[in-house]
Amino acid sequence: MIRITVSVADSILSRVDEGANKKGISRSQYVADAVEAYISGGKQVDEALINVTDDLHKSQSEVMQLKRQITNLNNQLTEKDKKIESLTIDAKNRDDQIKQAYEKLHNSEKEIIQYKSALEAKEDEVAFLRSHISQLTQQISPPALPGVSEGRKWWKFW
Repeated sequence: MIRITVSVADSILSRVDEGANKKGISRSQYVADAVEAYISGGKQVDEALINVTDDLHKSQSEVMQLKRQITNLNNQLTEKDKKIESLTIDAKNRDDQIKQAYEKLHNSEKEIIQYKSALEAKEDEVAFLRSHISQLTQQISPPALPGVSEGRKWWKFW
C-alpha cells in the first residue's frame, strides 16, 4: 500500500478522529475508507445520473406520445362535436317539418269537417227540393200537361 500525505483543517481532523473512534478503526483506515467511498460513490452517482437521464428520456418520449394521443383524441372529439351539431340541426329541421305537417293535417281535418257540414247542408237542400218537386208533381194533374194523352206518360216527351 502506498502512503500519501494530505493537509486538512483542524475541524475536519477532529471529525475524522470522532468517526474513527466510533467505528473503532485507525485514522488512516477511516480516511482510506472515506476516499474509497467517495470515489465509488462518484461512480455510483454517475451511474445513477445516467440511469436517471435514461429514465428522463423515456419519460419525455412517453409524454410526447401521450401528447400526440391527446391531440388525436382532441381532433376526434372536435369532429364528433361537429357531427353532433350537424345532427342536432338536422333533428331541429325535421322537428319543424313534423310540426308543419301536423299543422297541415289539423287544417285539413278542419276543412274536411267544413266540407262534410256543407255537403250535409246541400244534401238536406236537395232532399227538400226533391220532396217539394214531388209535391208539386202530385198537385199537377196529368191532363193539364200539354201534349199528354191518356196512354202516354207525361214525363216521356218523345
